[in-house]
Amino acid sequence: MILNQLTLQNFCVYKGLQTIDLRPATKNGRHKPIVLFGGVNGGGKTTILDAIQLVLYGNRATCSKKSEKTYEQFLRESIHRDIPPSQGASICLSFQYATDGQQSTFDVLRQWTMKGSKIRETVIVKKNGEADRWLSENWAQQVEDLLPQGISQLCFFDAEKIRFLAEDETSNTTLGNAIKALLGLDLAERLISDVIVLETRIAKRTKQNTEICNLEVLEKAVAEKSIEVNNLIQDLAQLENSKQTIAKRLTEAERLFEATGGEHWKKRQDRQCELASAEGKLASVKSQLIELSSGELPLLMNDPLICSLKNRLARNRSYRSSAILQELLISRDAKLVDALESSGLDGNTINLVKKLLEEDRSGRQLPVEKIDLHLELSGNGETLLNGINEGLVDSRRQLVSQLVNTARCLAHEIEDLQRALAVTPKESSIKDASEILKMAAQEAAVIEQQAKAVEVLLNAAKQERSILDDKLKKERKRIADEQIADEEDQRLLRLLARTQETMQVFLTRSTENKIGRLSEYITESFRFLLRKKELVSRVVIDPTTFSIEVEDKDGRRISKQQLSEGEKQIFAVSVLWGLSRASARPLPAVIDTPMGRLDTEHRLALLERYFPNASHQVIILSTDTEIEENAVQKLKPAIARSYHLSYDDLGKCTTATEGYFWEPK
Repeated sequence: MILNQLTLQNFCVYKGLQTIDLRPATKNGRHKPIVLFGGVNGGGKTTILDAIQLVLYGNRATCSKKSEKTYEQFLRESIHRDIPPSQGASICLSFQYATDGQQSTFDVLRQWTMKGSKIRETVIVKKNGEADRWLSENWAQQVEDLLPQGISQLCFFDAEKIRFLAEDETSNTTLGNAIKALLGLDLAERLISDVIVLETRIAKRTKQNTEICNLEVLEKAVAEKSIEVNNLIQDLAQLENSKQTIAKRLTEAERLFEATGGEHWKKRQDRQCELASAEGKLASVKSQLIELSSGELPLLMNDPLICSLKNRLARNRSYRSSAILQELLISRDAKLVDALESSGLDGNTINLVKKLLEEDRSGRQLPVEKIDLHLELSGNGETLLNGINEGLVDSRRQLVSQLVNTARCLAHEIEDLQRALAVTPKESSIKDASEILKMAAQEAAVIEQQAKAVEVLLNAAKQERSILDDKLKKERKRIADEQIADEEDQRLLRLLARTQETMQVFLTRSTENKIGRLSEYITESFRFLLRKKELVSRVVIDPTTFSIEVEDKDGRRISKQQLSEGEKQIFAVSVLWGLSRASARPLPAVIDTPMGRLDTEHRLALLERYFPNASHQVIILSTDTEIEENAVQKLKPAIARSYHLSYDDLGKCTTATEGYFWEPK
C-alpha cells in the first residue's frame, strides 16, 4: 500500500483547498521512503494524521480531537471556523493497493456539510479513476479487507500515545486484536464464533419451547454479562487515562511547589532549630573567651613586651645589687682605714692599703645603664610576671585557639542557615502551590482507589461470565446429545463440535508459531534501536493474554516500569516495527511527534536506524526541536520530499509549503 496524495478542503486549520504529495521516491537507484512534515505545536501536524484515519474509517476513526464527542459534533467542529457550515469540508486520499498481483489506485473522498442542524456526510470511492457505486456504499466493509481498522494504529500512530504499549496493562486486549488481525488469526476466531452461532440455531429449531427458553435465558445472561465486562473495561481504560492525566498534573504541581521554594519551606523548622542551637553554642564559646580575657589572657597578645619587661627588671635588680655592694665596700673600707690610722701604722702602709681598696672598688663599678624607678615591682609582682609564660603558653594558648576555631565554624554555620532561611518563601507565597500539590495528590489517590474498585468488579464480572459460558455450553451439549432427533442435525452438530475443537487447536498452534516469530522480530527491532544492548535478551509475547514482557540475558523478567521514559518509547516503537515486519501486508508508517521523550542517543538510533527502514513509505510529522537541522542532514539521503506547515496567527489557518522549516521553498 502506498499513499499517493492527500487533499484537504476547509478541514480544521487547513483553509481552502490544499493538495499534498505523499509519494516516496527513487533517485539514482536509491529508494527514498520518507516524507517529512515540520510544524509548530498546534500548527496542524496531528491534523494530517487525523485526516488520513477519518477519510478511511469515518465514525470508527480514532482521531485526536474526537474524544467523548459525538461523530456529528466532531465533523461540525472540524469545518474551518471562517467557513460557513453549509459550505462544509472534505478530505480526499489517493492510494495504491495490490491485490491478486494487480495494482489498483483508489481515491476515497469523504465530504460533509451542515443541512440545518444536521450533518450530511457523503463517501465517494473511485477505483482506477472510475467511480464505483458498490465500493462507495460499502466502503466501511471494504476498507477492513484493505487495511483493517484494528491494525491501523500500528501504522498510523502518535509516538506520544503509543507508550501505552509499555505502560498500560489494559492494552493487552487492544494489542491482541491488532496482532490477530495483522497475522490473520482473527479469521480462525471468526470461524469458531460462526460455528457456535450455527450450533445454537440447530439446537433452537429442534428443541421444545421450554428448553429453547432456557437456552435463550442463558444466552441473554451471557450477552448482558459481556456488555457489563466491556463497560467495565472501558471504565477502567478511562480511569487509566485519568490516572495518566492526574499523574502529569501531580508532576507539574510538584515542579511548581519546588520552583516556589517548597523544599526550603519544608525544611524551615529544622533549619530554625539548627540556627538556635548554633547561636547558643556560639554564645557559650564567646562567654568562655570573655572569661579567659578577664584574667591574664590579654598579656599573651604581646610576648615581646613581657620579655622586654623581664629584661629591664633583671637589669634593675643587678644595678641595685651593685649599688648596695658599692655602699657596703665604701663603708667597710672607711672603717678599715680608720682602724689602721688609730693603730699608729705608718703613713706608707696606710696609703698602700687605701690604694688596694680603691682598686678593688674600681673593679666593682655600677652598670652604665641606670635603673627605671617606674618599673619597680614587688617581689610577689615579679614572681607573677615570671610565671605568666611558664603556665599559660601551652594550656591557655591551645584552649584559646580551639575556642576561636570553634567560634569561626559556628559563625559560618549560622551564616549558611540564615542565608537558607532568607530564601525560604513565606507561608503566604507557598500556600497556593502547596494547596495545588495537595489537591493533585488527593485526586491521584481517589482515582487509584476507583481504578482498583473497578478492577475488582471487572474480575468478578469476568468470572461470572465464564461460569455462565460454561453453563451455556453444557446446555447446548445436553440439548444436542439428548433431544435432537434429526440425524442430519445430529451429524451437523457433531461436525460443528469437531470443527470447533479443530479450529481451536489450529488457532492455539498457529498463534504460538506466529507469536514466536513476532517475538523474534520485536526483539531484533528493540535490540537494534536500544542503547543498552546488554539490557534485553529477548521480548516475549504470551500467546493467550498477548501481554508483552522483556527478559534479560539470565532469563529474568524485567518490569517495563524499570525502563526509562526514552526506553519505553523505543520499546513501543520496536513493538510496532516488529508487527509491521511480521505482517504480510506492506503498510506505510505515519508517525506523529516521533521523538518527544528521547535523549540524544535514542534519537540518533531512530534517525539512523528506524526511520529509513520503518517501511517502504514513512510519513513523519515533527517539530523543529524534535527533528532539527542536524537530524535533517542525517535523514536527507532517505527523504523524498518535505513540507513546512506554516500557521498564520491572523488568519488562524495553516498552509503546507514545500521545504522543511529553514530549507528553501
